[in-house]
Amino acid sequence: MLRRRWCPSPLCLLLLHPLLLSTSASLPSNLHFVNCSEYLNCGSLKGLNVTYPFRLSLSPSYCGYPGYELNCNPDDEAAPLTIKIGGEDYAVQNIYYEQKTVTVVDSNFMRTECPISFTNTSINSTLFNYTSLDHNLTVYINCSFPTMPPGLLEISCLNEAYSPTKSYYKVGNGPSTFSENLFGSCDKTAAVAVHNNQTFGGALKEGFGLTWSNVMDWCQNCKESGGMCGYNESRPGDHLCFCSETNYLDSCFHSGNKHVTWKVIIGLSASLICLLLLCIPLYFYIIQSNRLNTFIFWKMNNIAQTIETFLVSYEYLGPKRYKYSAVKKITKSFSEKLGQGGYGAVFKGKFPDGRSVAVKLLSGTKGNGDEFVNEVASIGRTSHVNVVSLLGFCSEGSKRALIYEFMPNGSLADNLKSTLGWDKLYQIAVGIARGLEYLHRGCSTRIVHFDIKPHNILLDQDFCPKISDFGLAQLCLRKDSMFSAIEMRGTIGYIAPELFSRNFGVVSSKSDVYSYGMMILEMVGVRSNRSQSCNESDSGYYFPHWIYENFHQIGRMEGLDVTAETVEIAKKMSLVGLWCIQTKPGSRPTMSKVVDMLQSSIDQLELPPKPYFASP
Repeated sequence: MLRRRWCPSPLCLLLLHPLLLSTSASLPSNLHFVNCSEYLNCGSLKGLNVTYPFRLSLSPSYCGYPGYELNCNPDDEAAPLTIKIGGEDYAVQNIYYEQKTVTVVDSNFMRTECPISFTNTSINSTLFNYTSLDHNLTVYINCSFPTMPPGLLEISCLNEAYSPTKSYYKVGNGPSTFSENLFGSCDKTAAVAVHNNQTFGGALKEGFGLTWSNVMDWCQNCKESGGMCGYNESRPGDHLCFCSETNYLDSCFHSGNKHVTWKVIIGLSASLICLLLLCIPLYFYIIQSNRLNTFIFWKMNNIAQTIETFLVSYEYLGPKRYKYSAVKKITKSFSEKLGQGGYGAVFKGKFPDGRSVAVKLLSGTKGNGDEFVNEVASIGRTSHVNVVSLLGFCSEGSKRALIYEFMPNGSLADNLKSTLGWDKLYQIAVGIARGLEYLHRGCSTRIVHFDIKPHNILLDQDFCPKISDFGLAQLCLRKDSMFSAIEMRGTIGYIAPELFSRNFGVVSSKSDVYSYGMMILEMVGVRSNRSQSCNESDSGYYFPHWIYENFHQIGRMEGLDVTAETVEIAKKMSLVGLWCIQTKPGSRPTMSKVVDMLQSSIDQLELPPKPYFASP
């Protein structure tokens, strides 16, 4: 391959020449280019190319923008690369120049998953901004509440059994359901920035992302001309573009050079000739080749490119990207199959540290890659005890896989006909409701699942439910979570009426409420041995009608195990389910209201109107 010493796109240089003349000061000598060409020789990011706006602290000040100095100890390879933000030292996890994003973590949080001191995260908004996926993690240290306020989680590693005070935390900036006056009984409160993570210590060690833009808008022109961007200390409003000795006359422009060099003109002519010679045989190849194969190749490549573009924008998030060879090693070449779904098979795997995982291998012959993008986009934004955690993913051409935490007790569908008691069913119902409430209101971007059913509710070792399978999910930036145009989606028997016809109402988060209600009624019906009380061969019999008509007998069909408490749980779940499956979306409660209803006394709940829409 021929290599030109001039700019790869001479025409661009001709067009950008006046712009560079107006925005760049006179060029220093090419010695500046050499001084600013830095590669890290220390720390965990050894080998990273440090370019503008960043510079190493030992480099000349004109190499980087003020406030972007990086510190590194060349004598200690284990020492992290650090940057000072708001007066505090933060370890740099990675720098993504194309996305203009840097991921950092407080140096104090790297040493332990249970720090004892916290400092408010503070950034200079003229230099950095938080990413849209960063959250506030608020900690409350040594509090003496009479009872733990709802919405807080304990920091178990800081709490001692015999200590009269406890420490708590919450994630997010949403309104609290408790009085802020209570926090006067805490020794200290602090707010730190984090990305989503399922554990307290993991969230702190993962850190958060920062973006920059105001110092880089002009720099791309300099890079395209073969130069290196710099900072003009004598005239901060001007920008510098340092040139190397080899491209000083060919690629970089400066105020003393008012004309295009002859090499650029030759380069432009040669480029046009080469482009013409390349297009002629390519044209005949396309005409003579099989158009169908060309179309199939284009479509597969287009899907892969779309997914890759999406992943690049999400690369700095928590889930790790794995190569396909690593996925095969984790699953021992997909030797242990856990199940088969509509979009692919699920296999059991194990990380090198011994953690068991579930790997969903997506079929390359189905869909446009939407299911994969939906899963990563939605679960990548969540962190809740009742939502399954995405630990990693793989995308290599048509090979795509998703890696989740392993749920040893399978799905709710696997356990409906088991010996789960009313107490456990009630706890599962409340957990699912809290997970949906979080998706609908607790996320920075609201998420509607559209496929709530027993098969998509997984149970961990303690039978704690976790919502999974976000392949049909939709993200919504509107507060009302309404969708003006969306195709029918979901599983027959759990699909809300408005997804069949807009005559019933607008598609919104209330569609998930309907699916939740059908699932709760199914749990009640199976536990109440409905098959012994009606003729199941009658396919037209709508089982919510059976629950409505036998409401006063719910919970009393199990002989010696009947107690007043189990009867109340069964009736409460039945009432909540019947309210959730009301035909008109406006008549259904929100998931926040559902959580309140499940935690209320049966005497506080009313019997809803009889459901009159029979799902096919």
